[in-house]
Amino acid sequence: MSNHNNKAFKTFICFLLLWILFGYNPLSTFSANENTVLENKLENYMIEHGGDVAGLATIVIDQDEIVYKMKGYANIEEQILVNENTVFEWAPVSKILIWISVLQLVETGKLNLETDIETYLPNDFRSKTRFEDSITMHHLMHYTAGFDDSYTDLMIHRPTKKSSLREVLEEADIKQIFPPGDVVAYSNYGSGLAAFIVEEVSGLDYLEYIRKNIFEPLQMTKTAIDSELDDNKWVKEQRGKVQGYSNALQLIEPNFYSIPMYPVGSAIGTATDLQKLLQALLAEDGTPLFKDKKTIDIMFEPTLYYPGTNIPRAANGLFYLPSKSQHVYGHSGNSMAFSSSFYVDRKERIGVLVLTNMKDESTFTSGIPEIIFGEYAHVENEVNLENSSQWNGIYEPARLPSYGFSKVYGLFLRGKTKHSGSNNLIMNDLNYSQLEPGIYKTEDGPSLYSLDVYSKHPQMKNVLSNTYSDLLYIPYYKHFLEWGGIILGLVAVTFSFIYSLVTILRRIWNKNKLHIFLFSQHVLNVLMFMNVLWIGYKTLSMTSYAFLKPFLTLNLIYIVIALVNCGFLSVKIKNQSLSKREKLVWIITVIFTVILCVNILYWEFYY
Repeated sequence: MSNHNNKAFKTFICFLLLWILFGYNPLSTFSANENTVLENKLENYMIEHGGDVAGLATIVIDQDEIVYKMKGYANIEEQILVNENTVFEWAPVSKILIWISVLQLVETGKLNLETDIETYLPNDFRSKTRFEDSITMHHLMHYTAGFDDSYTDLMIHRPTKKSSLREVLEEADIKQIFPPGDVVAYSNYGSGLAAFIVEEVSGLDYLEYIRKNIFEPLQMTKTAIDSELDDNKWVKEQRGKVQGYSNALQLIEPNFYSIPMYPVGSAIGTATDLQKLLQALLAEDGTPLFKDKKTIDIMFEPTLYYPGTNIPRAANGLFYLPSKSQHVYGHSGNSMAFSSSFYVDRKERIGVLVLTNMKDESTFTSGIPEIIFGEYAHVENEVNLENSSQWNGIYEPARLPSYGFSKVYGLFLRGKTKHSGSNNLIMNDLNYSQLEPGIYKTEDGPSLYSLDVYSKHPQMKNVLSNTYSDLLYIPYYKHFLEWGGIILGLVAVTFSFIYSLVTILRRIWNKNKLHIFLFSQHVLNVLMFMNVLWIGYKTLSMTSYAFLKPFLTLNLIYIVIALVNCGFLSVKIKNQSLSKREKLVWIITVIFTVILCVNILYWEFYY
């Protein structure tokens, strides 16, 4: 009996050891539990904000576990639900394809990231550069090439012609306003230029290069990148089933725009197709995108840091996402009716993509990555905090048009910084706590925009650096003079409108004498203002510069007529017998007309 019990006991022990060694894996159980917790977090977040989204597809990859969530409608009006065949615009996430292509060519020795890009461009290429310092591919990847931006010809509804990438780049209304490496200013032109260099170096059209070197190896058959989706008929058909919406869930019409500089934002495809790219970037060896494992590792190594810190800002074209793990990189952004985000943490082997058919959406495109990667936790240093009042002032994004009428939009993008106590700051009503000198963090916004880093610049005084762009200090006198000129211009137009209306009513009722030159000047002032409003409206509606040119020319004609008329009115004031009140009206008319002309010239509403 004892022998039998002894045998049974030994058998049980052997079975237990075998089960522990081969059958029981505490790590897999932990991973499964973690995956369930993660999925529950996502589900709860989506339920909590369910009323804030039109349509959504998000995929989270944690090691080998995949969580796929779809929600809402691709088309609210026709009640078409988001499904696996719903296509979403990648918007600026499309640029990831550019930087993968660049590193593929670096890997084969055809490109060098520190070589002057002029080496790779055709000799007769109409360059936008004006500084002697060389621009390298790293400058393009870091958005430090010094180019300004443009609001015209970025997106066009039903373009009349389809131009090559080279033609679009050469015709772009872009100027180099900063020396290379001086300022970070997000630039679609710079990214488009990098894509054109891919064409020149590889000998392939960019569309063909992406198809051959990324889409085919990854079997991405449900994604298109052509500006008119002519490279994938299935995607073009599916795009017709999807609508885009505002944050108030109002239909945006129209919501399909062609992007002439298509590599920077034209990619459209299903979430499951984009998942294949995400998995390839998480793969240990980076295959089949790269032949050498070192390349995929290099892609996610920091190549640009915030000024005076060891905090990463970018890694070869990918932006740093402040997070708990502190090594997350990717991209996010918006088109006219879609928003997206795409982030990778190669060290933890976690990836997230979020696609929505909503303009300027952030609840999910920023909120979900924050749930997955955790909030940024700053590494504490024993340093004395600075007096934050030194950063008080008005700041304007470096990423702005510097010439032409669209530079006026910079007025509306300025933000005011003021100190809160002796160590903290308030910027655009967000409270920032000082982590250490020059480094400030807010809890009031998503992780993507949580960090602000201030530094001193030898030419531009204070510079505020955040994710996508530096913000440059604007002197108070310049800010107030510019706004003062705008306000005086509005007063002038209001005066002209009231005078014209009163004159017409008096003419109808009393048949009063009409001073034709005075009356015509006020009518001209009102018409000019309506023309300026029309130009602004059409620009925000993403029209082409060619469409706007006749209206801009009208402003030049206005200036000539107005100045001639003002000269005539000035002579009339001296020679004509007028009452004091009438003389005052004539003088004010001349002064206000000159103010309007100065505004048009200063803000370049003729170009």
